Amino acid sequence: MKNTKPIIRILLGISLITLISGFYQYFTNIMDIKNAIKICIGVIIPIVLYLRNYINKDTFLISLKDSLPYFTVLFLLGDLAQVEWMVLLLAATIFIADFAGDG
Repeated sequence: MKNTKPIIRILLGISLITLISGFYQYFTNIMDIKNAIKICIGVIIPIVLYLRNYINKDTFLISLKDSLPYFTVLFLLGDLAQVEWMVLLLAATIFIADFAGDG
């Protein structure tokens, strides 16, 4: 699972959560300028990574799969979940467990 650099996994996780939360607000008819900016950021991050040759079409799906722990952490900490101490503990555990295998 550790095929991509941590910064790429983090940026793709951020991209996924901003896209999903932005589209969720769009489909619930609560579209605001803040949500449009979220969608734009979620689209711009993969484009920049692709243009800088950090990812390409062969490694995009692998990088996306590797970014799922970061997506999960951001989902737990984001607007879509109620933040309580147990959720914070679970998010911290997932984040630390993913970085534990990088050394």
